[in-house]
Amino acid sequence: MSEPCEKFYFVRHGETDANANNLAAGSGWDIELNSVGLAQAQALAASERLGMCKDVMTICVSPMTRALQTAEAINQVLQAPLVVIEQLKEWQLGDWERVSWSELPSLYHPDSNPPNGETQIQFGTRVAGGLSAALGQAGPILIVAHGGVWHAISRILTLPHASIGNCDLIRVQRASAADPWILD
Repeated sequence: MSEPCEKFYFVRHGETDANANNLAAGSGWDIELNSVGLAQAQALAASERLGMCKDVMTICVSPMTRALQTAEAINQVLQAPLVVIEQLKEWQLGDWERVSWSELPSLYHPDSNPPNGETQIQFGTRVAGGLSAALGQAGPILIVAHGGVWHAISRILTLPHASIGNCDLIRVQRASAADPWILD
């Protein structure tokens, strides 16, 4: 049995045309990275910042194309096993897919649940399962997923930081399994 994971990294995928055009892209829209997003992923892979991930033993990734493309660019450097975890897919936004963010209610207000999509509780429960599956891999691990997934993880781990930019890299750790997770 492996030791409990006391550190992990998280990267949000690179930019897509949906991001560039301020459109909601949940798990119902499997959009690819645009040229800026591909360049962001390659720049992160080549950056000194990625050096903090040199100890990564497993990359856990959402099955969505934009996350896979980002993980593949990073893995050109890290050369770690890639594990696809279905529960790390972005929030199923139902009728809110492809709608301008300016036309939607605050997504994370407690009463905001997308019609014909996942409720916040369903999404959080799914992501919690994905996080548990990821943390069960040989670690430290790198999770490559989505902004909504990071927001859910932040809430699950009671972290203060809920938003993340495209190709931002975050390190999360704790001193022991009994201690709270903190951003590093």
